Amino acid sequence: MKAIILVGGQGTRMRPLTNRLPKNIVPLCGVPFLTYQIEYLKSAGIKEIVFSIGYRPQDIKKVYGDGRKHGVKIHYALEKTPLGTAGAIKNCEKFVKGSPVVVLNGDILTALSLTQMIRFHRKHKNLVTLGLVHAEDPTMYGLVLLNHQNRVTQFLEKPSPDKVVTDTINAGVYVFEPEVFDFIPDVVPCSVERVVFPDILKAKRPMGGFVSEGYWQDIGTPYKYLTTHWDVLRGAFPVYAKLKRNSKKVYLGKGVKVAKGAVIQGPAILEDGCVIAKGAKVLPYSVLGKKCKLGPGSSVSKSLLWDGVSVAADIHLDEVVLGRRCKVKKPLDKGSVLGDNNSL
Repeated sequence: MKAIILVGGQGTRMRPLTNRLPKNIVPLCGVPFLTYQIEYLKSAGIKEIVFSIGYRPQDIKKVYGDGRKHGVKIHYALEKTPLGTAGAIKNCEKFVKGSPVVVLNGDILTALSLTQMIRFHRKHKNLVTLGLVHAEDPTMYGLVLLNHQNRVTQFLEKPSPDKVVTDTINAGVYVFEPEVFDFIPDVVPCSVERVVFPDILKAKRPMGGFVSEGYWQDIGTPYKYLTTHWDVLRGAFPVYAKLKRNSKKVYLGKGVKVAKGAVIQGPAILEDGCVIAKGAKVLPYSVLGKKCKLGPGSSVSKSLLWDGVSVAADIHLDEVVLGRRCKVKKPLDKGSVLGDNNSL
C-alpha cells in the first residue's frame, strides 16, 4: 500500500507563521511537522509516499529530498494551480496507479490506528473508508452519519446546533481503492469532501466509516499549533528530535548553556545552542528552538520560540509563538504570534 499526503495549501489560517514557510514543515517539538506524518505511515508499514505540493515546494523538497534519510521513498506531484483536495489527489495518480492508497490531510496529527483502519477497510470490502473522530463542537465541521454496519449514509456540512445528530467528523484520513480515481475529473479543481464522496454515495458504492477514540488535532491555527506542542510534551506522541531527556522531562540539545540561578522546569525542550541567562526561567510546556537566548530575569511559559529568537532582560512571555530570529525587547500580550524577523 502507498500513501498521498496533501501539502499544497498556503496555510492562510497560520499566518504570519507561514508567510515564509509551508505549514506542513513548521517545527513540532524540534522536527518539521511532516516527520510526524511520515512516522505515522511507517507504523502501518507504508514506506512509499507522494507529497502533493503547491506552496513553496522547494522548501519541502529541501527538507525531505527522496525520503531516504527518513526510511521512505518520496515522490512529488506539483500543483501548478490550486486543484482542491480531489484534484490534488488525482494529480498524484501516476505514482500510485493500481495500488490501494492511504490519503492524509497534511495538517493533522492523529493517533487513529491506521493498521486497524486498513484491516477494517479490507474486511468490509469498501471502495473508500473514512477515518472519523468525535468532535466536542460538531457545528465547526462536516459530519458523517453511519448506519449500524458502519457504512456512510449521509454527509452534513457544518450544521446548526439544532441539526446536529452525531458528533463524528471527517478526520482527514482515508483509504482508497484504485477505482476511486475514476470518480475524480482530470485536472479540474474539485473537492473530495463535497463532490467525490457524495458522488460515491449516490452511486451506492461501499463507503465505510472507521471511528477512532484516539487523539486527533488539526494544527491549522496558531493556537492549535501551540497546544499540539503541549500534547506531545505530555506524552501523546514521541519527541522525534535528537535530544537528550533528563529525569525532569527536559529535552536538551547540544551546547545548551544554562547560567547558575536559572530555572528549567519540564516538560520542556531546549534545542542546540540555547543560552539561558542568570535568573531566567523556562517554565513547563515551553519549546525553544536552536540558538535561542533568554535574558536575565526573563521567563517563558507554555510558549514556542523558533530558531534564533532572543528575549531581553526581565521579559515574561506566556502562550506566545515567535517566528525565526525575532528580537523581543518589550512585553508581549498573552497569546501573541509573530512571524519571522520581527523586532519589538
